[in-house]
Amino acid sequence: MENSKRNVFVIEDNKTEGMLLKLCLGSIKNLKIYNFASAKDLFDNLHENPSIIIADLMLPDITGYKLIETLKEKVPEVPIIVISAQKDINLIGKIQELGIYNYVVKGEACIEYLQKIVEDLLLIIEKKEELEKYE
Repeated sequence: MENSKRNVFVIEDNKTEGMLLKLCLGSIKNLKIYNFASAKDLFDNLHENPSIIIADLMLPDITGYKLIETLKEKVPEVPIIVISAQKDINLIGKIQELGIYNYVVKGEACIEYLQKIVEDLLLIIEKKEELEKYE
């Protein structure tokens, strides 16, 4: 059953928020969560083949826009969920134009919402893989 685990990468430089995200996602079956505090660490581990990437925009070593842009170049097939305190509509629009799956504004209810988004996205990924078997 270990082979059926899906890798989820979480990039969050705030250790407390990173732990909360890991706890939140830890209740979802068959996930292996990787936490990264910098873009360099995340990029160095892309060989682990993430199924989903959850990214904060405020990081110490890269702008959020550049992070998403680079991820879309390196792993274009991997859905990206942005979770950020940034509420600037122009920034959100620019990030969404890069082709992210979802943008979640950090707040009181965002953890439960994020958990639901990830669960739904995993179902979509599984159905897509099933359909590809028949092509």
